[in-house]
Amino acid sequence: MLSTAVVLAGGRGTRLRPLTLTMPKPLVPVGNVPILDHILTLLKLNGFEKIVIAVNYLGEMIRRHILEKYDGYGMEIVVPRIKPLDTADAVRKCRDFIDGDFLVVMGDVLTNMNLREFAQFHEEKGGIASIALIEVPSLLDFGAVILGHDGRIIHFIEKPSSPEIYLVSLAYTRFPQNISKLYSNLANTGFYALSYKILDILDENPYLMDWGRHVFPWLLENNYEVYGWDAGDIYWADVGRPHNYLRANFDLLEGLVKPLKPKGREVMPGVWIGENAGVDPKAELRPPVAIGDGSRIAARAVVGPFAVIGDNVEVGEGAVVERSVVMNNTRLRAQVNVTYSVLAKNILVEEGAVIKGFSVIGEGVVVKSNYTVQPNTVIEPAIRVLEKVRKSGG
Repeated sequence: MLSTAVVLAGGRGTRLRPLTLTMPKPLVPVGNVPILDHILTLLKLNGFEKIVIAVNYLGEMIRRHILEKYDGYGMEIVVPRIKPLDTADAVRKCRDFIDGDFLVVMGDVLTNMNLREFAQFHEEKGGIASIALIEVPSLLDFGAVILGHDGRIIHFIEKPSSPEIYLVSLAYTRFPQNISKLYSNLANTGFYALSYKILDILDENPYLMDWGRHVFPWLLENNYEVYGWDAGDIYWADVGRPHNYLRANFDLLEGLVKPLKPKGREVMPGVWIGENAGVDPKAELRPPVAIGDGSRIAARAVVGPFAVIGDNVEVGEGAVVERSVVMNNTRLRAQVNVTYSVLAKNILVEEGAVIKGFSVIGEGVVVKSNYTVQPNTVIEPAIRVLEKVRKSGG
């Protein structure tokens, strides 16, 4: 039984800056749980026993996180010291830790995909590779595929332009008897089931660096059997942009990603409370909300709906936090108002300050008393003079 997975956790997360300037994207929390931890939980629930985590950018933070949290977790987890140049190169350089067919999964995606069912599909088909697919409204941000009736992939385009989608679809309408779901927007999730033989191909062709841009087109051109598995009605979210990141947190709070869930104990429907957290009896929690370990919610504060408060956060008297994520060790003084925004770790928001919609505040920032951060503002880490903030590109 396929029981090994390689987790790709080396991306720079440039679209999620400034959060990823001081933490790797796989450690960015969703529901007070790092994205990587959600993936490891999913792998364990699906019976995977050996996990190889390929790191690069801020990799020592990930390695330290694994050593501190996952000793005795019940799975073998290794974090090789490699310097990968791209996604396929990362797997190539992890070869010594792989001893059979294996899965490749993204370490920065939130999903409840049935990975055991995917692995079984791959084993039954017996191809060199299988790609997990989902249907999406638009293919412009994804790798697109065209499937044959037997599930074999006929064509693969990595993040196609609109003309490419049209031309390929037009070409294949000439052969409708060979095509399955021609007009469905079947997109590559970045989750792959692979034969051990793929490692020989990677070694013999060192210019194959990226799965979507290089490896899969090469395999199809050389008549290897690559299959597409329709993952069906699952949850899958790339949290690469602030808007998507907030939505992923809201969806987790709402129970859309089960069996994954926020950190803490659900003390009432939609309210998760961490260890040693304190909520003043005069504070108001409006579900769904998650409060991290050791956090304090003062009197007359309003938290929620759709609010995630990290560990050791102080929410001052009369403060309001709704539809937002506030990460660990941040302090919100009295009468602060935060809406539709993301606050990184170790931030101080002084009394009466307002942070408005879709703003992202980097680690270590100080927002002065009564200052208003306008919508769609990005503040780089450790900024104290706020006149130099820039507008977000979304």
